[in-house]
Amino acid sequence: MLENKFPDPETAVTSMDLDRLESIIGKRLPAPFRSHYLKYNGGVPERTYWLGDDFDEPLEVAAFKPIAGSDSTVLSTYQLMLKKQLLPANLLPFANDWGGNFFCLNLDTEAVSYFTTDSFDSGRSPEENQTHSERPVCSNFLRFVQGLIHEDDLDEEE
Repeated sequence: MLENKFPDPETAVTSMDLDRLESIIGKRLPAPFRSHYLKYNGGVPERTYWLGDDFDEPLEVAAFKPIAGSDSTVLSTYQLMLKKQLLPANLLPFANDWGGNFFCLNLDTEAVSYFTTDSFDSGRSPEENQTHSERPVCSNFLRFVQGLIHEDDLDEEE
């Protein structure tokens, strides 16, 4: 599969930056995730759409969050969402769509999930809302990045 390039990423990060993130979240990041962020620290992929059988419409990635070099990093977003009890601790938001929903790395399984932030119900507990808001996307980060398609290819896939 062709590489999905990320033109104009944020400032480059080092292995030490990723080690620091792992230390704070208390989990090891998968090797493909680390490799990707060492090459592209956030940014907008050339191919931005995900088509999946479990989704009525294609999902579009607006941007991958950087590890460093911005006010809205992977870590700052993760910490804010934990503080607000919007995300479970095992989901690391690494990208977002245009509506503010997240693409998350499951730190336990290495799978990628789509997490909606606009479907919370005040009658549910935070845990029930979190479960209701998470939808599996694919089995791992590398498959997700490589599986994104270009807008021009949407009609051919549907």
